[in-house]
Amino acid sequence: MKFTPKDGQIHISTGNDSDEQLHVEIADTGLGIEPETLPKIFDAFEQGARTQFGGLGLGLAISKTLVEAHKGSITVESAGRNKGTKFSLTFPTCQKPDRDAVPKVRRQASQHQSMRILLVEDHEDTNRSLTNLLRRRGYYVQSAASLQSALELSAKEEFDVLISDLGLPDGSGIELMQKLNSARPLVGIALTGFGMEEDIRKTREAGFKYHLVKPIDLTKLDQLIQQSVATDSPV
Repeated sequence: MKFTPKDGQIHISTGNDSDEQLHVEIADTGLGIEPETLPKIFDAFEQGARTQFGGLGLGLAISKTLVEAHKGSITVESAGRNKGTKFSLTFPTCQKPDRDAVPKVRRQASQHQSMRILLVEDHEDTNRSLTNLLRRRGYYVQSAASLQSALELSAKEEFDVLISDLGLPDGSGIELMQKLNSARPLVGIALTGFGMEEDIRKTREAGFKYHLVKPIDLTKLDQLIQQSVATDSPV
């Protein structure tokens, strides 16, 4: 509704073209989405030309995560700026549960829960959103907003993965990585707005295994967490 003017319209429709799928369409006559922004509109922190409306660009990333958590899919269409937008969601329908069936334990969720992540981000809303998104994917996550608070958390418990912004109010993510790695090796994933070769070299020298440039692709971040722990587990 934020991107639709007062005299605009929003249409919501649902339908079942089979017994196995539910379709939901949400279309508006609002701001629309530029063609170059469409392929990355579900990326975290992506706002396109809508920065004047405020927010962090996390709404659609969270929506996509929630839809996929229900084994659904979400797509978007727009003819361009000021030409409206249509979102299409598809969900599988549920079969009648068998009360005698024994529920199966999801191995992947169990593996996620065993991974201990320390997330360090000084922007309050971003910190909270990323923490919630990672927890929804089954990870154990503790979050900190500064170098000092991160060190205090790491003194109380051990972590497998450090995900840290490089710019912190009382130091840097590079300094934090060096201190934590010297005490107990762990996998580091740097989050930053800079992706030049020199920036990547500095984070690698500090001990970070991966360097992700904002806006962050949550699926990519998830893959790196899984890959890094599987191939270079510190425990």
